[in-house]
Amino acid sequence: MKTKLVISACAGIALTGCVAQETFVKNNMRYSDFEQDRAACETKAAQEVEVNRSPGAEIVVAVLTGYYEAQDANADARKRNYEACMISKGYQRIELPPCKNATEARDNGIGPLTATKRVVIGPGSCATNDQAGRIIFYRQGVAADAES
Repeated sequence: MKTKLVISACAGIALTGCVAQETFVKNNMRYSDFEQDRAACETKAAQEVEVNRSPGAEIVVAVLTGYYEAQDANADARKRNYEACMISKGYQRIELPPCKNATEARDNGIGPLTATKRVVIGPGSCATNDQAGRIIFYRQGVAADAES
């Protein structure tokens, strides 16, 4: 049993860099503006749609699955509120493929450490994450200074 758990955990970690990443973008946006807008919309959504942990829902899930976990009945509504906020700010939701060379993307992409640079989405665009889990945008095959 312990071996299966370890294999499952390793597979989960390995796959995190291999799946497309859904995010919001505005072409030619500054990363710093993206972060500010994202934070504002997350805050707005959290304030407008409060957490609802209904004990009844938690018990039903525990009975059906054998696993007890606190459920937030408003999680979907809060996510839709966040998405509507980002769209109202001019963003569109897209899915970016994972960067083939995540190390190169972290070193040369546009993210928290290069927040004043503009993000250009186009052919070869991909996404990866830094050590803190923040998104980094990168265009494979495009020089970093071309995106400034």
